[in-house]
Amino acid sequence: MADSIQQQLQQLVLLSDSVGTGGVAAGTGGVSTVEEAMEQLGPLIHSVYRANKQKLFRQQVELFAQRKDAEIMKLCGNYHQEFVQSVAQLLKVRQNTSELQEKVVGLNAELQKSGKSLYEKKAELLGLRREQRNIQRAIDAVKDCQEVVRMVAAFDEQVETKQYYSAIKTLGGLKDVYLPQIRKYAFGKVLESSIPHMETKLQGAALRDMKDWLFGLKKTTRDIGRHLDTRMKNKQDMWAERDATIKERHFVSSAVQFVLDEEFDHDEPIAVDMMPLYQCLHINEKLGRRAEFRRSFTEDRSDQLSLILASPVQFAIGQLGAFEAVLFDIIGFFMVEHNILASAPDFRSKSDVDTLWDVCIAKLSDILARGIQAIRGDPEVSSSLQEVLTTFTYVMEENAYDVRKLRELMMAIFGA
Repeated sequence: MADSIQQQLQQLVLLSDSVGTGGVAAGTGGVSTVEEAMEQLGPLIHSVYRANKQKLFRQQVELFAQRKDAEIMKLCGNYHQEFVQSVAQLLKVRQNTSELQEKVVGLNAELQKSGKSLYEKKAELLGLRREQRNIQRAIDAVKDCQEVVRMVAAFDEQVETKQYYSAIKTLGGLKDVYLPQIRKYAFGKVLESSIPHMETKLQGAALRDMKDWLFGLKKTTRDIGRHLDTRMKNKQDMWAERDATIKERHFVSSAVQFVLDEEFDHDEPIAVDMMPLYQCLHINEKLGRRAEFRRSFTEDRSDQLSLILASPVQFAIGQLGAFEAVLFDIIGFFMVEHNILASAPDFRSKSDVDTLWDVCIAKLSDILARGIQAIRGDPEVSSSLQEVLTTFTYVMEENAYDVRKLRELMMAIFGA
């Protein structure tokens, strides 16, 4: 009975092993599933209780368990050293893993620290680059402003030394080249607000020189008038000699006489330096103030003619020199006007000169009218005055001025 129980228990163990390994070995004839093992266990226990062999069954189970324990201990004894070594290796791997983790954590900390330092250095480098660009821009701006300051100083010096052409060129460079570049700076706004003042300064300096030239022209114009008057008297003497040799005398107009005299007229005219006028005209054109300058010049010339005609005169023997000086001044005055009209017709029009000439004739008529009694009261004065006015008329006519009103006036004063 004990052997039978022992065999059945052995089959149950094999069954459990076969279930754990996927089935029973071939040829054992034993059970192949847990259900079959449970079916066999049930009848075994039933037969034990029926035969009243519980004690024997328990002993057999204990013996079976002891035998299996012995087998387990044997297996453990065979693999204990390898297990211990494996555990030691695992502990060492764990320790190494911990150390490696610590190193990784430390390395990560160092990387974060280095990265932060690198970021800070990069941020600092970017800041330095921005500062460098700003400094370079500032240097460029200072250079531009420095050049502007130099040009402004040069402009002032050029105006003071009367280098007006250079000054207008400098001013143009400031306005057209440098002002657009520095207008965004406060200094540029200062320069922009100073440009009109600089233009006015240049215009004023050139205008003063031109007025000084007009004032200094008084002596030159009188010399021109005296020269042309003397020249015309010589022509009149030549006409008289020529007429004296002609038996049949016919009237020849003064215009024809002028043409005939051109072949023998080698007289050099007195040169008038017109540079101050042309210089002032050029500057005002560049500044866009041509119309303003034209009005100013017209007024100045009108005032100058009025001063000439306002000179005191006496119609008496030995005192006609003052009136002759007035006529010399008038001749020189209108020769200058004739020169300006010929050289700058777009600045000085013929109508401007004709207006001045009409004013001059009207004023001469008024002067002669006030002295008519003295003129007619003394035949010598009348004769001398007629010769002076005749020569004056020829001079003006030769230079294309209309003298018809003047001749009518002379006819009214002196008769045929």
